[in-house]
Amino acid sequence: MVALFFFIVSLLVVGFGQPHVSSLLSVVASGVGFALFWLGLLRVEGRGRRFFISGAWFFGVQLIQLSWLASPTFQGTYIYFVYGALALWLGAQFALLSLLFPKEGPISGRKMFGIAGFWTLIEWGRLFVLCGFAWNPVGLSMTGFPVQGQLAAVFGVFGLSFIVIVVNLLAVNAFLKPDKMRLVAWGSAFLFPFLFGGLHMIYHDGQKKGDVCHALLLQTALLPDQKDLCSGKEHRYVHPYLQWREIVKGINAHVGRSYDLIVLPEYALPFSAHVPVYPLKEMERVIGADLQEAGSLLKGPFAEKRGEEWYVSNAFVLQALANRYGAEIISGLDASEGEKSYNAAFHFIPEREEVFRYEKRILLPLAEYLPFSFLKPLVARYGIVNFFTPGEEAKVSRGKLPMSLSICYEECFPSLMREGRKAGAELFVNVTNDGWYPYSRLPEEHFIHGRVRAIENGVPLLRACNTGVTAGVDSLGRTVARFANKEGKFELEKGALSLSMSTYSYKTLYTFFGDGAILGLSLLCMLMVFVRKKNPLAEKLSLN
Repeated sequence: MVALFFFIVSLLVVGFGQPHVSSLLSVVASGVGFALFWLGLLRVEGRGRRFFISGAWFFGVQLIQLSWLASPTFQGTYIYFVYGALALWLGAQFALLSLLFPKEGPISGRKMFGIAGFWTLIEWGRLFVLCGFAWNPVGLSMTGFPVQGQLAAVFGVFGLSFIVIVVNLLAVNAFLKPDKMRLVAWGSAFLFPFLFGGLHMIYHDGQKKGDVCHALLLQTALLPDQKDLCSGKEHRYVHPYLQWREIVKGINAHVGRSYDLIVLPEYALPFSAHVPVYPLKEMERVIGADLQEAGSLLKGPFAEKRGEEWYVSNAFVLQALANRYGAEIISGLDASEGEKSYNAAFHFIPEREEVFRYEKRILLPLAEYLPFSFLKPLVARYGIVNFFTPGEEAKVSRGKLPMSLSICYEECFPSLMREGRKAGAELFVNVTNDGWYPYSRLPEEHFIHGRVRAIENGVPLLRACNTGVTAGVDSLGRTVARFANKEGKFELEKGALSLSMSTYSYKTLYTFFGDGAILGLSLLCMLMVFVRKKNPLAEKLSLN
């Protein structure tokens, strides 16, 4: 009964101990959540039983943390299979840790670091399965409050996972034999990230200069069946002219201010960026602006003349608006190039006809690329017949600030975002669309990953979402501003967030070493577990 009590309490603490659910509970999870489970596990006899219980427990944790995935509205009922299969896969991974556990405690220092290293390598390895699985590293529990998560600037989010496992194993020892040495060891390890984070933030706050970016972030709040014409849901479709009208309305609501940057979300509008589909005169009427002043753009690839009438593209209108408002504009749009199509983000700079384009590199299976040909009939049932080509490289756009653009899920990949920083970016801009999983916790969880990327690389972040968390985050991972209505609702609210944010950025050890430092440490710790002869370092670390 005692073991069962530990299993249930730890399931609730770890399952709900995520920053977007409860910042306080995430702190508890980072310090003792896993320890409670392992205390119960040490009461179980037999390696096979421990393996099964560990897998079942973490399967339950993932059912809670991935609950946003069980959203069939736009994904179809097959998503339930994906949801269950992912949770089962992650549960099996966690079960492997039980094979490293001793029959009884306390746990030696060598074994502690070996277990932490093994789990860190498992989490990192997920990034290379299909498109990569980046959700729910246990280190996220250390980011409920930015002060606790500042060590991500040194070791990245996988380094935080390593720390969480070590701290919880120290808690196991402190509970089993609560003497002064073990309590001090656990308390010191648990509190050190707060001490480091506090000093780190005080130092960098003192280094900040007065440089500020004035940005306007648009949230269009359209679900997939409103954005595109879907069979059987024609009544839900919002005509592109109306979509454009709402965008311009959102900008004009803040027209009294001067902005450096205006950001629209991923796939902000239907049609490929440079396909001329709008009659010029009709578009002028729709957005209430004279576009003739952009006459120099009335040529390919922005526009096309058919008979006596000009037809313009999304790119034409966005470039014209950039010229009109004197602000750089970033927007997510589809792009076509021969037989290839891309999920892309474009950067329009006033009075400059050369448009920067970034192509999304991490494509989602089934929705954006087809991992296996036998799945083609399945996705065809949901109207998906065309797929994107992945981008090939990180790119930095050179406007007033060097910017690295990312699209949607890419923000969850530490190494991917680091590439932009290493290429010279001083600002991260993410355009995203969480509308495929409406009324779920996905937007908040997605946002937490973005905050960690800002900490890892010491770079501020701007996010513009179709539906999701539209916000600005400083280089220390603190939310400067986020879009919401007067009642605090945000997910399906139309409008724009006006903010002024410090552009202060700084170099971090994580940007320099990447995941290499924590992976090297993890491998070393794994080797220590399997070294048979006595190791003085291991003996010193042991708390037996």
